[in-house]
Amino acid sequence: MTTEENAERRVKFERPLDIRVMTIDGTRSGEGRLIEISDRDARIEVTGHAAELSEFFLMFTGFGNPVFRRCRRTWTHGGQIGVSFERTIIGIKSSNEIPQTGPALPAMPESAVIPAVASRAR
Repeated sequence: MTTEENAERRVKFERPLDIRVMTIDGTRSGEGRLIEISDRDARIEVTGHAAELSEFFLMFTGFGNPVFRRCRRTWTHGGQIGVSFERTIIGIKSSNEIPQTGPALPAMPESAVIPAVASRAR
C-alpha cells in the first residue's frame, strides 16, 4: 500500500458549507464556512470571536437535524483555522466502543409481560 492509499480520506468542498461555531458552555456562537473535512479534522473559515477560541463545538445545521463535533484548534492562518475532532461519547457508537459498566440486567420473566390491549375500530 502506498502512502497515498494510507492517507486519510478528505473531502474538499468547491463551495464551502455554512456552519456555526459555539463555545463549549453554549454562551456564544458565530458563523463560519467548512472548507475541508476528514474523520479526524477539518479546515474552517471563521470571523470574530470564533477565531480566538481554542475549543468549541462545530455545528452543521443545513442538513435537517443539527450535527455537531467537539473541536480543538490546531493551527491558524488568517481567517482559516485547522481543528481536530475530540473523541466523546456523544453520538452513535458501535457496541465495541461503548464502555461496559457492571453486569447485564437479567431477562424479564414472561409472567411479568403485560399483554397488549387491542383497540376496537368504530
